[in-house]
Amino acid sequence: MNIPYRLNLEQQKKRAKELLKDFQQQQAEAISRFEQQHPKLVYKEQSLIDFTPKLADAQVVISRELGCKTWSQLRNHIALMDSLRGQVDRAATVADEPACCLHIRCGSDIERTISEAGFKGDFLEFSDPFCVGPVDYDYQVEKRALFLYDSYGKEIEREYSVILAGLNDTYQRFRNSVSDYDNVVLWFEHDAYDQFILIFLLSQYHRFGLPKHLWIVTTNEFPGSVRFLGLGQLPPEGLRLLWQIRQPVTAVQCAEADQHWAAFTDSKREVFHQYVQNLTGSTLPYFKTAALRQIQEQPIQKNQLPLTQQITVDLLSDSAPQSAGFLFNEIMNKKEPLPFLGDLMYWHILLQMKENGLIQFVEDADHWPNTVVALA
Repeated sequence: MNIPYRLNLEQQKKRAKELLKDFQQQQAEAISRFEQQHPKLVYKEQSLIDFTPKLADAQVVISRELGCKTWSQLRNHIALMDSLRGQVDRAATVADEPACCLHIRCGSDIERTISEAGFKGDFLEFSDPFCVGPVDYDYQVEKRALFLYDSYGKEIEREYSVILAGLNDTYQRFRNSVSDYDNVVLWFEHDAYDQFILIFLLSQYHRFGLPKHLWIVTTNEFPGSVRFLGLGQLPPEGLRLLWQIRQPVTAVQCAEADQHWAAFTDSKREVFHQYVQNLTGSTLPYFKTAALRQIQEQPIQKNQLPLTQQITVDLLSDSAPQSAGFLFNEIMNKKEPLPFLGDLMYWHILLQMKENGLIQFVEDADHWPNTVVALA
């Protein structure tokens, strides 16, 4: 089975040799890969006509394509992942996981993997997508449940009452985490979906009290053969590796998150735009980048489309009508600067665009990804 974040060193050595051979034979794709990745060509230290690569140069290209700066870094990463995989296979538990522990994630994508990795603490999914729809400083459960039902209820086959009950239960379990657990671990990555749920949770802890020990496991990258979108892509040993670099969350960070949340939920959209533009730094490492992407999705200028809608229009302008599923994959894997959308979130955006006369569905389908979309 192909696991894009489980790399094999011997395979990468072979790929480097093949890449060097292809470059020496003047194959266009190989030349392009060197131009895009090799530092001497990227930073114009050397011209292509004078560039005579060796195997080490091809290894640098392979390393950078996989998300490592050097071949040594790639080799060390693979060795560490292999070692951790062996630990997962040999040991049923993570030795340094604290007792009385709750793992919180903004989705169910790692629930099985975190168990396979050997973590034995409880798991809580808190997946209300605050980056879309109405949000308030105080958590308005009924309001959020109505938005989620109107937007996604038909596709997920859930009634309003079921969605409301689920949100209430999740929120109550989260609020009880302070008294029910000595340790709470937040597993979040760098995109707007994760970051706005994260600042909400930290704001709640700031307002209503912190757990005895609060930790975060977070990253914006991971070496692999496909674009890193989130923790759900990683094998068990990948979660073990990130666990080694977990960080404590401080009261100062929770207070800062509360300020972020207050600005984000202001009834005037201009307030958050100005807040983000004036934000010179953050103790939350990925919030500023996610916030800059978020204001592109919520423009305040007249006649400016949200970025996802603009990317969709551009894709359709450059091609014949395409399926909704194709458009989603193109955006997530190639066009989106900071992928954050779930598939149903994107489908809801397409429905809004259709309602606003930007696009049309030229061929409906029972399964929404097969719906053929064209410019109106």
